[in-house]
Amino acid sequence: MKLTKLLLLLLLPQIVYPCSSFVLKNERSIFLGKNFDWTFDKGHLIKNLRYVTKVAYYTHNGQPATWTSKYGSVTFNQNGKEMPYGGMNEKGLVVEMLWLEDTKFNINDDKSYVNELEWIQYQLDNFQTVSEVTAAIDQLKIYPIKGKIHYLIADETGKSIIVEYLDGKPVIFEKDDNTCQAITNKTVVHSTKYIDNLNGIPKRNTSETFRYHQLEKQIKKLQKENDFSEKAAFQMLAHVAIKKESFKTVWSIVYDIRNRSITFFTHSNQKKKTINLQNLNFSDEVTYFDLNQDSEISLDKKLKPYSPIENLSMMTASLTHLGFDEVLCRQLSEHQTQSSLLSESEFSRNYFHFNISVAMNEVGKLLFFAVIDSEQNFEEQKVVTGGFLTGTTVIGTMNRHIYGLRNGNYALLVLLDENRNKQLDFNGQGNPIEKYATFNSKRLTSQDQVTFDNTSGYFSSRNATLQVEWK
Repeated sequence: MKLTKLLLLLLLPQIVYPCSSFVLKNERSIFLGKNFDWTFDKGHLIKNLRYVTKVAYYTHNGQPATWTSKYGSVTFNQNGKEMPYGGMNEKGLVVEMLWLEDTKFNINDDKSYVNELEWIQYQLDNFQTVSEVTAAIDQLKIYPIKGKIHYLIADETGKSIIVEYLDGKPVIFEKDDNTCQAITNKTVVHSTKYIDNLNGIPKRNTSETFRYHQLEKQIKKLQKENDFSEKAAFQMLAHVAIKKESFKTVWSIVYDIRNRSITFFTHSNQKKKTINLQNLNFSDEVTYFDLNQDSEISLDKKLKPYSPIENLSMMTASLTHLGFDEVLCRQLSEHQTQSSLLSESEFSRNYFHFNISVAMNEVGKLLFFAVIDSEQNFEEQKVVTGGFLTGTTVIGTMNRHIYGLRNGNYALLVLLDENRNKQLDFNGQGNPIEKYATFNSKRLTSQDQVTFDNTSGYFSSRNATLQVEWK
């Protein structure tokens, strides 16, 4: 297939991994709201117990973290009971996550580790307050299995923080007990430039910067009206919801932190459901409820016993959707239900993280970057998660970190589109007249030669750190 077609089709969707979240707080109330925007809408609400000994899943040579949960919690899960997307513990600590493409975790630090979603459960299991989370932030490293995310955390004192892992280090942005906070899918530093400014920003909810601007605008409106309520929080979430895209809002959550209550609804089941942590027993058994149902509204006494079969079924549906195989799903699910310490794993043997560097020696050129994992996806113009970038070049080195890929063949297409026509141009002699790079040493002499085989190479953890050479 032609590079022209590939790049045009990649450009049109402007691949995004959206979510939106905020904390509303004053002297009376604290609400944390979250829209979870994704392509997979199944999920469980899980009650997690206190006094349970746990160990992180083995992902690489090093020491998986071990701990015993001090507090019970209620979490929203797709990837098994120990890898939530967010939740609240019995002391009122809430942790939520959102995609952040600029994330670079501290994977080479010599510390005990958890993965990016185990990190959420670790905080809920161990800490009562944001201050405790902050004090312990450097004790562990995150070794991810897939996601590039940042975290929004709040507690009953009203303190809240956003934690971003940038250049391998945690960066904390804190707000005091009377200052609201919002975040979407850009860094805090980038986002705050657009609190009152929309210059050059697409005015649609698929734009993370537009959603951030809208959240800040709504916060100012509510502060003026002094209207901080669960109803107002849900109205804010509706204002930034994505309703028709492939990445749509699949569930919306409001945590009422002072009252230890969680209310939510899903895209497919619009009735609001509520659970109050003060009415739960966190010492008896792990229980759950399906997120996508409207038959039960108050869930305090409706949770059902959670079994290894339920854990495996949901995890397999979710992780195979992300490109993991069923062998890994079975092992990871068994690990979560038995909490055994492994000395190697399916992930450590057969998955890796890309660290791709591209030298940029020119300014103001249009850059395209795409990583694709199969010939079929090459033909269908589907990149790997986190494997697409377009933008304007600056002098320096561009580093791309792509986490959780299975050992195998991957194609790379990088182009400096000097003519800004979204294609690699050739002269009459069949020589490319613009800089490009691939994972293959073969030189391309026509657009018809831009195939998966001609742009790909085999990768594993042994050769996944590389400097791309321009042609």
